[in-house]
Amino acid sequence: MTQTSGTSGASSKADASAGAKGPDELRRQIETTRAQLGDTVEELAAKADVKARVHSAWDRVPREAVVVGGAGVAVVAAGALAWRHYH
Repeated sequence: MTQTSGTSGASSKADASAGAKGPDELRRQIETTRAQLGDTVEELAAKADVKARVHSAWDRVPREAVVVGGAGVAVVAAGALAWRHYH
């Protein structure tokens, strides 16, 4: 991704509305538009890739938190079973 959306869109719109001054200018405008479109498609594909986003979020979770959370669930489950057994 070479650009993000922002003020760059305004300049490309101005270029397009002014029109190309020759075949070389038109080719440059087409290449710029293709690059911007490619970047937009990449951004949308990344947002739509739920599996990759889940893996990315999972990678940010410290392993110690997972172990402590699992131990906490085990303690609560054991307590609930013991309470049901005696009541």
